[in-house]
Amino acid sequence: MAALGMVTFFVSTIRMFSLKLARQEVSQALWHIRSGPSFFNRHPFDFVRDIEYDEPESSTINHGRFHTMTGYGQTNQMTPSDVDLFATLTNLCARFDLDYGVLHTYTLDSMGHRFFHDCQEMDHACAVMDEMLAPFNQRWRAMGYEIIVTADHGQDTRGHHGGRDPLQQEAALYYFGEASGPPKETVIDQLQLAPTILSRLGAKIPETMQAKPFLR
Repeated sequence: MAALGMVTFFVSTIRMFSLKLARQEVSQALWHIRSGPSFFNRHPFDFVRDIEYDEPESSTINHGRFHTMTGYGQTNQMTPSDVDLFATLTNLCARFDLDYGVLHTYTLDSMGHRFFHDCQEMDHACAVMDEMLAPFNQRWRAMGYEIIVTADHGQDTRGHHGGRDPLQQEAALYYFGEASGPPKETVIDQLQLAPTILSRLGAKIPETMQAKPFLR
């Protein structure tokens, strides 16, 4: 690695994974793979031109792999397998020696909307996600990456998010790496995430980012 590397893994709607993850010890390119319709280098998104690209000179995303979820609905989630997303990230890390990678999966979010949050289907989906993620987590750590697993929002028992209820606003965050963090039950402001990642990469934190990093 040219510098300290980090993988940030966003799960839309994250619940506590099983102990499998909890038992694990806690530059040149940017990679982004998202199974959703935003965060591209260009707009409007062209299905042929933009489904994947390698643009080393880009000031935003250098290596992107995308899944649009076109046709998403209640009866067809249109979400790719998470193990495919994890494998794609790992492949690009190995090929391009990435300093930072972002992966965003919609599996649990989609399951929560379809079956609601507190149910057997979501329990099973979390267990499957856990089984898929754990071996890649170990592999990324062996490659020298620090890992953050978190979510952009929570979800209540009826599958809703975007409101003021703590179930809709709060989500778990897991960190795997050498840095020290706050006590387990500390509530971290979402605004702290970006400056924390920049600080771990040794990059300058813009003055507009006022929130303090939570990893040291």
